[in-house]
Amino acid sequence: MKNFLSPDKIYSNVENGKFSKAIAAELLISLIEGSDNPTTRAESIKISEKLKIHDQKIFKILQNSLLSDESPLVRKSAAKFIGQIFLKKGLNTLIWVVQHDKSPIVLAAISDLNSRLNKARFKSLSKEINMYLAEIALSVGIVQNEAKFILDLEALFAQNDTDYELELKTYQFYKKLKDNKLGESWLTVRNKRIESLSFNYYNWKYLKEIPSMFDSISELQDPLVYLNYLGKLALKSNIILKVPDSLALLTNLKKLNLSRNNIKEFPKSILSLSYLKYLDISHNKISDIPVEIKNLNSLDVLRISHNSFRKIPNFLREFLLTLQDFKI
Repeated sequence: MKNFLSPDKIYSNVENGKFSKAIAAELLISLIEGSDNPTTRAESIKISEKLKIHDQKIFKILQNSLLSDESPLVRKSAAKFIGQIFLKKGLNTLIWVVQHDKSPIVLAAISDLNSRLNKARFKSLSKEINMYLAEIALSVGIVQNEAKFILDLEALFAQNDTDYELELKTYQFYKKLKDNKLGESWLTVRNKRIESLSFNYYNWKYLKEIPSMFDSISELQDPLVYLNYLGKLALKSNIILKVPDSLALLTNLKKLNLSRNNIKEFPKSILSLSYLKYLDISHNKISDIPVEIKNLNSLDVLRISHNSFRKIPNFLREFLLTLQDFKI
């Protein structure tokens, strides 16, 4: 498979009339079944869905990929395709995957279907998803609705690790480590609701990878100095973090620190957090703040320094004057 057209090239050839959809389907299927590159296989599935290749042959290939492909990226793409187009045919397969697959990437993709499973014939899949989320909620000590956010975080940690499996023990570590800015733990839970969150992808991931370091780090006078230094090294990898939309499910959140995460776009999910009092999105790569931030009526403190703003818009300057404290 050394000389082949990429999935994107196949798609562009269909768009400009060089390939028929039938030819594209055969080429994409050959990549799904024969490519050694999991990214190519996953992209081929995505392009097949984009081209609306929805016949029985592609369903069988998707089903096989979901059940047996070694790459969670491929299984995720197959799960999304089946969930969107072949939900009725693939129902039992998706249920089996929720019961047996260990990758948060795959399980998060299937859990995204939950809002669509309102018909009686799909209740069995919804039940399996909810049981899975209930196990996460019990382990972390939160309500089930907020467990989707934890699952989506786990999918972030798994995105570059083929063998990563759901790992919830470290969430007890995060409840103990203090954030000096917030004056609270990285993860504060009260009455089974997350009220304070200091999420730094690199710091959290470091402890997931080396849990034996927890005791040593917790004894430091300021653990964040050490961890943020490691974060600076990680930033050189230029991974752009996208905060999961399910952040909006943390409806009791009062304090949120997302600094030093290499975030490029302001997370729109923040705009749903009506109880939010403290927000730190400093030291990222954000170039624009939505005007809707003015609707966060509970917000008292805002930190947005060290980003990529070319100019602070007038509405934001006016909004900052209504706060108790801010830093730009």
